[in-house]
Amino acid sequence: MDVEKAVKKAVEIGASEAEAFLLSTAETSLTLAGEVEASKTVRLKSFGIRVVVGKSTAVVGTQDVSDTGIESAVNSAVSIARVSPPDPRWVRMNEKIGMRDVGETFDKTTAEATPENLLPIARELLDAVKEGCREAKPVRGFLTSRAVEVIYANTYGGPVERRETLAFLYVDARVDEAGEVGTYSDYSIARSYRKLEPRKTGVEAGSRAREFVKAGAIPNGKYGVITLNRVSDSLLPVMLNPAVSALNVQEGRSPLAGKIGLEIMSDRVTVEDLGASVNTLGSKPFDDEGYPTRNLTVVGKGVLETFLYDTYTANREGRESTGNASRGYSTAPRPSPHHLHLKPGDATFEELLGETKNGVLVMSTIGEWMSNPVSGHLNATITHAYMVENGELVRPVKNGVISGNFYEMLKEGLDMIGNDTRHDYGVSAPSLRFRNVMVASK
Repeated sequence: MDVEKAVKKAVEIGASEAEAFLLSTAETSLTLAGEVEASKTVRLKSFGIRVVVGKSTAVVGTQDVSDTGIESAVNSAVSIARVSPPDPRWVRMNEKIGMRDVGETFDKTTAEATPENLLPIARELLDAVKEGCREAKPVRGFLTSRAVEVIYANTYGGPVERRETLAFLYVDARVDEAGEVGTYSDYSIARSYRKLEPRKTGVEAGSRAREFVKAGAIPNGKYGVITLNRVSDSLLPVMLNPAVSALNVQEGRSPLAGKIGLEIMSDRVTVEDLGASVNTLGSKPFDDEGYPTRNLTVVGKGVLETFLYDTYTANREGRESTGNASRGYSTAPRPSPHHLHLKPGDATFEELLGETKNGVLVMSTIGEWMSNPVSGHLNATITHAYMVENGELVRPVKNGVISGNFYEMLKEGLDMIGNDTRHDYGVSAPSLRFRNVMVASK
């Protein structure tokens, strides 16, 4: 049973509106350590149905995509909706089904990749760790090739279909020397496994692991802090993705509520959601309600310009969706960015470093996901960094904690914006420099 028939079936048995979401994934992966340890290929199909009866809604998902399995899910959804309490805010599902041209998001060779196709890349990655440092060992890693297909239809239109591929590699290197240990990890991501950078990634991990063998603690204090572009990529979505969701704003879970038109960051900062940008990781032709995506300026020269909406949150305010519905196959849509992009500045990385008299260059963090996006409080543990004195890297350090208000850091504290944007899936940002950041030794 296809998505159109599923929608039709739901209406026939009593739904006033229905939408069907068919998700297909195919993934081939290699698990790495000192060598290639294992390979795995997984292919899954999942189906989701959301129905409305009056103003009551229900969502049911299943991985039984046979006609019988889909029909059972449709019947269950309608039955659940009939006995569910009505949602007084419900208006209607998305009526504007369509697509944008976002360039080529699908690579056939990546979609059809076998373990044998990926093996040469894995071996190059492992060899490159040793090239970075002869004593380095690749202790953990993986290489993944993934293809995703989404087919969507609802009462008002469809089906629409989108396909994308993604390849990802990661390695964690370790150096043991006289009872001391240094580690470092790096990764590469691309639409096609042929565009991954195994040598660059492995050399970086191996050479940095050697440098961090004798890393010391970061002394407590206030510093000029430089977040390497990959750290900026990690911190930005953790704090901003939930805050710009219209649902979180409407439910009182965002520190940005009531701040449209106000300056929330430095006037140097512009943050876009590149939902329909050509050849951008995370951009897509339509969102998970079939609504055409678009590129949006979320923060323009420091001023908050918009939140991100799906159909439900847009209807609550009598406005149009921004095309930001995101969902799993068994959950209702919620608004979320497609690809947050903090626009680069003019400063080279060398200039960011060279103008830092007493600072910390943060290379890697963990634990930022434990921050509080509701209050805007950022908390991240520094795993790898360098002390900076008079523009020079003087020694490797680790185990410090960055803590502070994210928006104050990007408003009063932002000092320089680099031009070295790193593009990851769903986010891209350059290296950033902040003044007077409190760093606590852990």
